[in-house]
Amino acid sequence: MKFNLGRYAMKCFICGKKPVYHYSDFSFSLCKRHFIEWFEKRVFETIRRFKLINPGELVAVAVSGGKDSLTTLYLLNRFSKELNFDVVGIAVDEGIKGYRECKLEALRKFADEINANLIIASFKEYFGATLDDMVQVLKEKNFEYKPCTICGVFRRYVINLKAREIKASKVATGHNLDDEIQVFVMNMLRAGLRNIAREGIISGLHEHPKFIPRIKPLYFCREREVLAYSILSGIETPFVECSYVVHAFRDKIRRWINKVESLNPGVKLNLLVSKELISNLLRNSKYGEGVIKTCRVCGEPSSGDLCKACFFKNYLGLGTSIVLRREM
Repeated sequence: MKFNLGRYAMKCFICGKKPVYHYSDFSFSLCKRHFIEWFEKRVFETIRRFKLINPGELVAVAVSGGKDSLTTLYLLNRFSKELNFDVVGIAVDEGIKGYRECKLEALRKFADEINANLIIASFKEYFGATLDDMVQVLKEKNFEYKPCTICGVFRRYVINLKAREIKASKVATGHNLDDEIQVFVMNMLRAGLRNIAREGIISGLHEHPKFIPRIKPLYFCREREVLAYSILSGIETPFVECSYVVHAFRDKIRRWINKVESLNPGVKLNLLVSKELISNLLRNSKYGEGVIKTCRVCGEPSSGDLCKACFFKNYLGLGTSIVLRREM
């Protein structure tokens, strides 16, 4: 993949060599060597400055097989010795024919190459049905809920169960700067103030004894940066897209933000700054006082008496399995 620098200065601002990446909002370019060094140092310092990982911890990386999660697994695996923590990847097989099997095959190969442990769980194992099966039910119900909504709830549920099962103290996700501002804009449009109050570079600390806190090492990295780094570092992933993405409201928000950023470089960073300021204000208000409850059906963390996973299991006619009732 080529990155068109167009009218920008064709020199690395550090060494003067041919650049591979240009930061339009800061007006400087970097060559391959210095871009990789810059990117890795930023992620490393993010982990240290915000104390995302403590020595001796076991960190479970939620890996989908995409560039962001693979980069997160790759970097945390590299940093683990210096920062003295252990890493394991957790992948979820949702059961999306023509998509997930391709990603999982590449993910297994990648984990072997970097000598990282990998655990794979599935919707079929925990819910008795694949996402493809669930979408058939959603069609019959005229897509009252989108496939991405169902998938996101069930994925987070399974990852939390698996992470707790292996006694991980943190779950690292591949959410980048673009992901964060997209969710922020969606929450603003939906008046989701409590969600905004809870979202951040680290979330879930001390919220519930069964909830494994989430950390986001790529929090300050743009989506395009992560793509460039993954390509330049030889991190490969099959170019296949989930067939259900067309139903996602988020994809429309993503395209809109990218268009605005192309016309006004720096908008994404400004959105992240706004998100942080608003989140901090909300955390100190009534919107930050939400108490995480325990689901009366499965015993997992929940915002109400019934967690979203159990709600959707009932909605889809999946019942309640013994697996979900067990104490972990």
